[in-house]
Amino acid sequence: MLESLTVRNYALIEHVEVSFGPHLNVLSGETGAGKSIVIGALGLLLGGRATAADIRAGADRAEVIGVVRLQPTDGAVRDWLQEREFPVDDDSLIVRRVVRRSRRSSSYVAGVPVPTAQLGELGERLFDLHGQHRHQSLLRDAEHRRLLDHFGGVVPLVERLAAVHRQLAAARSRVAELESGSEQRARQAELLRYAVAEIESARLSEGEEEELEQERRRLADFERITEAARSMYEAIAEARGGALAAVRGALDELRTLVSYDDAFEALRGRAESAFYELEDVVEEVRRYQSGLYFDAARLAAVVERLEQIHDLQRKYGGTVADVLAHARQARGELARLDDSAGALAAAAGELQRLSATLSEQARDLSERRRGAAERLRALVDDNLHELGMPKARFAVQLQPRLQGGAPAIGAAGADQVTFQIAANAGEPLRPLRTSASGGEVSRIMLALKAIFATSDPVGTLVFDEVDAGIGGAVAIAVGDKLAGIARRRQILCITHLATVAARAHTHLRVAKQERGGRTLTSVHEVSGRARVAEVARMLSGHDARDVSLRHAEDLLTRQPGRG
Repeated sequence: MLESLTVRNYALIEHVEVSFGPHLNVLSGETGAGKSIVIGALGLLLGGRATAADIRAGADRAEVIGVVRLQPTDGAVRDWLQEREFPVDDDSLIVRRVVRRSRRSSSYVAGVPVPTAQLGELGERLFDLHGQHRHQSLLRDAEHRRLLDHFGGVVPLVERLAAVHRQLAAARSRVAELESGSEQRARQAELLRYAVAEIESARLSEGEEEELEQERRRLADFERITEAARSMYEAIAEARGGALAAVRGALDELRTLVSYDDAFEALRGRAESAFYELEDVVEEVRRYQSGLYFDAARLAAVVERLEQIHDLQRKYGGTVADVLAHARQARGELARLDDSAGALAAAAGELQRLSATLSEQARDLSERRRGAAERLRALVDDNLHELGMPKARFAVQLQPRLQGGAPAIGAAGADQVTFQIAANAGEPLRPLRTSASGGEVSRIMLALKAIFATSDPVGTLVFDEVDAGIGGAVAIAVGDKLAGIARRRQILCITHLATVAARAHTHLRVAKQERGGRTLTSVHEVSGRARVAEVARMLSGHDARDVSLRHAEDLLTRQPGRG
C-alpha cells in the first residue's frame, strides 16, 4: 500500500507531499490543474522514462519518493526483495527516483542504488497503472494468461505443469549428454581399463617400496658393509685382542680394588655390565657377518621392481597409496561408463514418460482455461455494459503457443492467451493492446479488477480517466465498482465525477496557482465543508452555489460505507 508520495521539482510541482488512505483515494480538480502530473510522477517509480523536460524550470533535478507499507498479501514483493537482499524494517519500504539535467537518473530501493529497470520490476509488483500512461498490465499478453489462470483457479495446475516442464528439460539434457558423449566415453573406458589392468598386474602393497629400497642399498653396498662389519668385529672381539680384552683386564683390576675398598664395588658392577654388553654386540656382529652374502640376481630383481613401482607412480600418483587409490577410482568410473547404455535407455524412458505427462497436463490445463475464458467473457461483458460500453464485446483468445513456428508446450502450458475487445458495434474483435483507447482500457481494467479483486496480488491500483465520457447511471456504476474493489485493494483514481469522488475514503484536491510569477500545482486532502465544496464544484462545473452544495451534501450523506 502506498502511504505517501513526495514530489519535488517535477513539471509544475515544486514540492508536494501526499498521504494516501488504504482504500479508495480520489484526486479531483479543475481541468489542467495537474492531476495527471501526480500520476506521472508515480509512474517514475515504475521505471518510467524520464527526461530533462520533466524537471521544473529553474531546478537542476526532480525527485519522487514513495513510502510503501507492505501487507501480508504482498508475498511477491517480499520474495523479490529477499532474493536481492534489500533491507526492509517494520514492513516500511522507501523507493526513490532522481532525474537530473546533467546526467542519467538514479533509482533507489530501501536506500540502495539500483538500475532503473530493477526499480520497474519492483514497481510492477507494487502498483498497477491504467489509463493514459505507459504502465498498463492489461496490455501485456503474459498478464492475460496470469489473470485468466487466477480467475479459473488453475494456478496449482500451472505450477504442477511447470515442475514437470523443468524435469523434462533436465531429462532432455541428460539424454543429449549421454548420446553426444558415447564415443568419448568409449575412449575413456579403454584408457581406464588399461590403467586398472596395469596396476592390478603389479600387485602393489603399501610399505613394499620402503623395504625394497632398504634391500637395494644393502645389496648395492655389499663390500662396504662387509668390510665395516669385519673391522668392527676385530676392534671389539677379545680373541682378536680387541676392546673386550682391555675391558676384561680393567675389570680384574677393579675386583682387586674392591678387595681393598668397598667404594669401588659400584664401578665394578658398571664395568661388568659394559663388558657383557660388548660381548652381546660382538655376537650380533658375528651373526650378521655369517649371514652376509651377495646375490647379483636378487639385486637386479629389486632394481627392476623399484623401476616398475616408480613408473606407476609417474603415471598415476606420487606414492603407492596414490596409485592404488587411482585404481579404485578408475574401477568406479568404469562401472559408471559401462552402465552408460543402461543409463541412456533409462533416461530416454524417463524423457518419454515426462513428455506424455506434460502433454496430458497441458491438455487438461487448456480445457480448464477454455471453460474459464467463457465464464470470464460473460462476466466482463456484463460489467462493461454497466460501465457505459453497452455494445462492447470481450473475448479471450486461446491459440497454440508457438516455438520456432511449431506448437510447443512451455512452462505455463500450450496456450497463448490474448484478451480481445470490440469496443463498438460492428467492429471485429482485436487484441486489447491495439484497439482500446485510454479511457476504454481503464474501464475494461476496472471491469476485470472487479472480477479479480480477491485473487490479484498487486496491492495498489491506479486509474486515470476511468470516467472519460460517461455520466448518469454509468457514473454511479463506476463508483460502485471502484468502491467494491477498494474493500480489498488500495485505489488511486483521477476523476471528474462527483459520484465517484463521493465514494472515496480519502479525497485529494489538485489545484494550480500562481506564486511569485510562477505556476505551481498543489495537492491537499479535503474534508468537511471543503470536501462538500469540491464535490459541489464537480457537480456544477464552477464555484459552488447553494443548490450544488445541497446536492453535494446529499450525495456524500447517501454513500454507503465508503472504502
